Parts: sequence; structure tokens; C-alpha cells
Amino acid sequence: MIRDGIRKVFRVAVNRPDRWERDVDEEITLHLALRAEQLIAEGVAREHAGAEAARRFGSIGEARARLIDAARHREQRLQRTEYLADLRHDAVFALRTLGRQKGWTTVTILTLALGIGATTAVFSVVSTLLLHAVPYPHGDRVVDVFQQPASGNRTGIEVTITPSAPTVRAWMAGSRSFEAIEGVSSGPRALKTADDPVSVMTATVFPTFFGFAGTHAILGRTFTPADLDAGGRVALLGESMWRGRFGGDPAAIGKTITLGDSLYTIIGVAPSTLRLPGAPIDPVDAWIPLDVRNDSLGMSVIGRLRPGATIAGAMRELDSLFARSAGFASAAIPFKTAVVRPAQRVRFHDSLVMLAWAVALVLLVACANVAHLLVARSVTRQRELAIRDALGAGRGRVLRQLLTESLILSLGGTVLGVGLGWLGLRGLIALRPASLDSLQTARLDLDTLGLTIAIAILTGATFAMMGAVQAARHSANDALKSGSLTTSRSRRDGRVRSLLVVSELALSGTLLVGAALLLKSVINLQRTDLGFTPHGLYALSLPLDANHIAASARAGVLGGVVSGIRDLSGVQAVAVASVAPGSRRFRIGQLQVRGEAAPATEKSGFIDVISAQPSYFRTMGIPLQAGAVFSDTSGDSREVIVNAGFARAHWPGTSAVGHQIRVAGTGSEPWLTIVGVAGDASTDGPAAWSSAPVLYTPPAPDLHNPVILIRTTGGAASVAPLLALARRYGVRRSADLESVEDVISRSIAAPRFIMLLLSIFTVLAVVLAGVGLYGVMSYTVAQRTREIGIRVALGASRGRIARAVVARGAVLAVAGAVIGLVGAVWGTKLIESQLHGVTRLDPTAFIAGGCVLIATALLACLVPARRALAVDPMTAIRGE
Repeated sequence: MIRDGIRKVFRVAVNRPDRWERDVDEEITLHLALRAEQLIAEGVAREHAGAEAARRFGSIGEARARLIDAARHREQRLQRTEYLADLRHDAVFALRTLGRQKGWTTVTILTLALGIGATTAVFSVVSTLLLHAVPYPHGDRVVDVFQQPASGNRTGIEVTITPSAPTVRAWMAGSRSFEAIEGVSSGPRALKTADDPVSVMTATVFPTFFGFAGTHAILGRTFTPADLDAGGRVALLGESMWRGRFGGDPAAIGKTITLGDSLYTIIGVAPSTLRLPGAPIDPVDAWIPLDVRNDSLGMSVIGRLRPGATIAGAMRELDSLFARSAGFASAAIPFKTAVVRPAQRVRFHDSLVMLAWAVALVLLVACANVAHLLVARSVTRQRELAIRDALGAGRGRVLRQLLTESLILSLGGTVLGVGLGWLGLRGLIALRPASLDSLQTARLDLDTLGLTIAIAILTGATFAMMGAVQAARHSANDALKSGSLTTSRSRRDGRVRSLLVVSELALSGTLLVGAALLLKSVINLQRTDLGFTPHGLYALSLPLDANHIAASARAGVLGGVVSGIRDLSGVQAVAVASVAPGSRRFRIGQLQVRGEAAPATEKSGFIDVISAQPSYFRTMGIPLQAGAVFSDTSGDSREVIVNAGFARAHWPGTSAVGHQIRVAGTGSEPWLTIVGVAGDASTDGPAAWSSAPVLYTPPAPDLHNPVILIRTTGGAASVAPLLALARRYGVRRSADLESVEDVISRSIAAPRFIMLLLSIFTVLAVVLAGVGLYGVMSYTVAQRTREIGIRVALGASRGRIARAVVARGAVLAVAGAVIGLVGAVWGTKLIESQLHGVTRLDPTAFIAGGCVLIATALLACLVPARRALAVDPMTAIRGE
């Protein structure tokens, strides 16, 4: 302490600014005196020599200021040079010191890298899809606008309704909450080529959309209102299509293309970076103008709120405008407006939030582990730091050395972490299921990376300073007299390390419970009885209207295709339906039961209706529990088959056959007679399982887009000729053949993917926590080597020594497990919406999480326990 004070006083005394001023004054005085002597020698009178020397010297004040400034800069340059030299010396010494402890250094850098890498990968996805979901100017004010049923939606899914053109016009004309409102739509269209037509992705937008999105044509121009007045037969090519199909030729401007049945003139090329919010990830191949004056069009709507406008206020305003434009009373509008941020409509929004929390816990575990490693190392270096202090190193010098080592570790962890983060992000994109295609847009986020690195560096620097502070609290004399710490210090330091390890175990325990719940949920999904047999079932979609087949000829085309399919080898059953497994169709209205009170007006909802041939149930493998299939399949049929869940709800213990129901909208709909009860079937997959009402009706004679269901024993090879068979009957465009088993598998691909990611993060956190506990127990054994030797020499059995070591680790594990399980009671709320067939407080998951955590902790104690058993009493006592 005294030496540090003396050095400080000496530095201040040497570097005082008035010393520079005094030196400059003496230098100027000496220069003027010598100059005066020179002038006297040249014959100038002595009484005038001083004044002449000063005159020739110039302004003494200016010269004095310049000289003082030069002295200051010289001093600063010397200090900077000295500082850089010290820093280089610190870095070389730190590298040499860390190199002598390769195992400890490797574990620390790898721990940091894993935390930084995992966090960077996941938070880059979160940043891309949630925080910056729309890459448009003022994206924080861009919202999606759509309509929903005002009441009665009991389908279990979000039902959205695209506003009509008159509604959009009313919003555009009367809204004060929006700066701009844009109508957009997208979908595939057939592009006519010299060979067969090919399907391309098209987008129709208002002429003002490109300004809204903050982009320009890279060649040619964008749409204008004059284009709409002229019929709107112009198009912009997407950049990828322009470069691929037109070879990037500027002469493409002015040429024509045929989309569907319409001819369009190419007027420009849009950049490939331009995307529609919420649209498929595939790039848009062609952009077409959308005319809001066309009342036959529906469209999706996006808008940009004015600064200060609220979403709630915007919804009230749009509801009012819709009611006035459509002639409804404001309290009785059938559809209410929904205004949401684009991020809220990301398909796996909740899963991303959950993964963000999970990876944040992993980062905390990694930082706690690094903190523990740094604290343990600083304690083991007390003797070294005491020697450096005795040799004259001040506290600041020691702190700088420790900070240098911490920064080197952080730099190593950062470099490796960036690489792991990039690989992890590539892995996420590569392993994503098709239902999560928006993951493809994720890019490495530099802001997230910078924040993560800052947290890691701050953790290292903080605990390096803690080590220096601990070293300064104790005299060098005490540390040099013995290689071990005093009992009080050892206990205090042990409590700090134990607290860090308990924190790691608690965070890991929370993740373990979440992973166990998701694993059990996915297992339940895979084991769910769907109510039908997807294996060996295929669906062939025939878009007859897109192939311009006349309504009068559709029945013949469909009959010919079905007849040809029946003749194929291995085909067991064939049926025609209005919807394929994996899709749903609804009828809007009140589901009324004759003889029961009609539901309240607000109880109208969306009722699943499937039009199907009588062979549908045998083809699908759905059992009939009562009654029979349709006997009347004409267009005037009044027969209906209901699902078992609906029958149980209305006629428990009795037969539903013979009762009458209808989906009432206007009240004039005919009553339908129930002729059969089919088993509940989840054709959307196990994640969408529901026993909500499903009505089966005979197929309409002129289905526009029928689906042919084929059950076969021959596998994919037996259905390979189906597309050729459809082409033979004139179905050339967009005929789609798909395995229903693949459709069902894809329906649970997203939950399986999320479960896999959470499991990976959980394993990572548990391993890090186990490493931390191993470090604590190893250090404890090392510190108690002399004590263990004495106890063995006094007759303590080795089993008792091992039990003491393991018991210490078990206490920490149990404490961490208890805290972690209590935290999981709250934390599982984040994944409650993603669970299927299991509650968030499922005791099995909590017990499994606790057991895995304690087993990991006990495993981490085995090596330290073996070291304790290997202690030789005489060697341990002599070593002290």
C-alpha cells in the first residue's frame, strides 16, 4: 500500500504540467541569453542586445505555447508507446500462462464459443423473422390487415377473410390511421412456353406498392395508374426469371408473355430481394398490376400506420368504415377487422420465442461456467499474485494482466463462436421442415452477435476483476507463507463457486423439463390414432377448372380417370372427394338440429363439410359406427353422414341415424337426414386432432377441383402412371399426386424439429453444468488433499472419503434441481400451446428432468471421487 502511494505521488510529480512550463521558460531564457551574447559579439551594445534578441525571437507567448504543446504531445506519445509495450508484454505473458494450462484454457474457450454460437444462430433467426419481419421502410409501422368472423369461430384454427375490393376502397378513402394501404395477392400461374406450360409464382400489386416497399425496377419501369386504365396487361419480370429464362437480356423489355390465358407486355424487371410479407419463400417470377376498382377481386392487405397511431384505434376505425360502406349497423357487422404485426403471423412464432428463451438460458449457463472457471483460477493463483505484488507490481498492473487474459479468452471464444454460429444457422436452415420454409431467409445478425460477444466479454472482465479484488484483500505475507488458503477464505470462495454451479444446474433443470415435455408431446403425436389409415393412401388433385374443361365434360373426364385408376395393378379402392387429407373446407352458418333449440345468432361458425363418394370411407379406412353410406348420390340428395364426436354430443347413448340437421345461413336451407355415423378422423394430422362436427355429403356432379383418393398395396410404383393417365384425359396443368402418409408426417415435422432443437440446447446446458460441477469438485479435492491424507492416516476408510465427495456434489445437484424445477413451473407456460396430449405440469417430465440432472451431477463427481481415493497420506502431508 505504501509503495503504491509513493509511486503514484512520484508519477504525478514527474508529469505535472507546471514542470513542462518551467522547463520551457528556462529553455527560452537560455536561448535569449545565448542570442544576446552572440549579438554583443557582433558589435551590438550590451544594453540593447537583450531587446534585439527578443525582437528577432518573435512572440515569446506564441513560442512558449507551441513548445508546451510539443512537450505535451511528446509526453503523450511516450506514454502511448509505453502503454502499447506493456500491453504487448501482458498479451505475451497471458498467452504463455494460458498455454501452460491447456485443458483449462480449452474448456473456457469452448464454453464461451458454444454459448456465443448457439445464441447467435437462434437470435439471428428471431431477428430476421420477428424483429425485422418486413424489410420495408419504417417496417416497425407495417401491419397486416384482414378480417375475421365476428363470432362463432370454433374450428380451432385462425380463420382469415381477405377483404373485398369495395371494402379496401372504403378503407383507402376514409382511413386516417394509415399512411398507405396496399392490396396484394400471390399464387402460381401457368406460363405458356414452346413445350408444356410451366408453373411460375406471380404477385399482383397496386401500382404504388413499389414505392411502399422502397424499391425500384432494376431495368425498365414499374406500374402506373395509366397501365390500369389501359387494361393492366403489363408485367414486371422477377430478376431470377429475367436472368434464367431471358438470359438477363435488356431486350426483354417490350416482349410479351402469356400467363394463364392473358397476354402481358414486359415493362421492367423487379429485384430478386423484393418479397411480399407472409408470401411463399420462392421468389416472385412475374409482377402484375392489381386494380382496386375491380369488384370481383379479393386481396390481402398490408398497410403502414401513421406515427403515433395505435393498432386498437386502427381496428376500430376500419370496422366503422366497413360497416358504413356495407350498410351494416356497427354492432352487427359479420366480420371484424384484425390488424397485426407481420411477426405475429409467422407460423412458428411461439416456437421461436420459446427457443429464444432456451438459448438465452444456455448463454447464461455458459457465462456462469466461465465465471466459475475464472474465479477458481484466480484463487489458485493467489501465490503467484502475491509474489508479483512483493516484487513491486501494483494492483492496477495485476488487474490489467487479469483483464488481458480475460480478453484473450473472450477473443478466442468469439472467433470460434462466430464459426459455430454460422454453422449452426446453416444447420437450422438445412434441417428445417418444409412447413417452416421462412427459415430460409434467416441471415447471421451482426447486432445479435455483437450483443452476445459483449455479454461474454463483460462476464469475463467482471469475474477477472473479482479475482483481482479477492487477491488484494489479503496480504502477500500470508499467501507466501503457505500454498493453501486460509479456512475462512476457502469457505467464502467455495460458496461463490457453489452458487454459480447451483445456478447452472437450476437453469439446466428448467430446460430439461421443457425438453421432456416436448419429447413426450411428439411421442403422443406419433402414437395418436388418426381414425383412418394413411399408409398406402395417395391423393390425386385434378384442377379441372384450370384446364378449361367445360362443366358438362367434367363428369366424363373424372369418370375416365377413375376408371383407368381402378384398372391399375395393386389398387384396392378409389374414391372421389372435394378435399384431400391435409386440407379443410368449411361452410359458414349455424349447425342446427331438428327438435333442439336453434343456437343463438352469434353461434354461427365454420363447419367442416366433405363431399365424397360412398367408397370414401372404405378407401380412407374410416369405420362406419352406425347406419350406412349414401344411397342417394344425386345432386338433390338430402343425406348426410356425421362424425362420432358430433353424434355423441347430441345423442349420447342413442343412435343419431334418422335425425335431421342443417347448416343454416339464411334459414331457407333444406334439412339433411343422417344416414350414418363415421368414426372421428383427423385428416389434418395428429396436431389438429378434434372431434368437432364434420359433415359428409354426396359429391356435387360438377366438382371444379376434385380429389381422387387411391388405396394401393403396390407403393409409389403402382401410382406412378397416374399423372400420365390424367394427361391422357386432358388434365395437363398442375395435376398433383401426393402420399397421404407424407402429408401426415409433414404435419408433425415442425413440432419434431422444435423438440430436436430444444433437446440439443438442453444437452448443451447440462454438459456445461456438469463441467462446472466437475470443476468445483476437482478443486475441492485438490484443496483438501492434506486433510484427506490426514483422515486416511487416522483410519478413515476410502469408501467414507468417496461418499463425502459425492455427497457434496449431490447436495449441489439437489439444490440446483429443486430451484430448476420450481422455475420450470413458470417456464413451461412458454411451451404450453405447443404441447399435445400432455399438460405443462406433467409430473413425469418433472421427475425425469430432476433425475437426469442429478444423475449428470453424480457422474461429474466420479472422477474427483477417484482422485480422493488415490491420495497417498504420506505424500500429501509431506507436500505441505
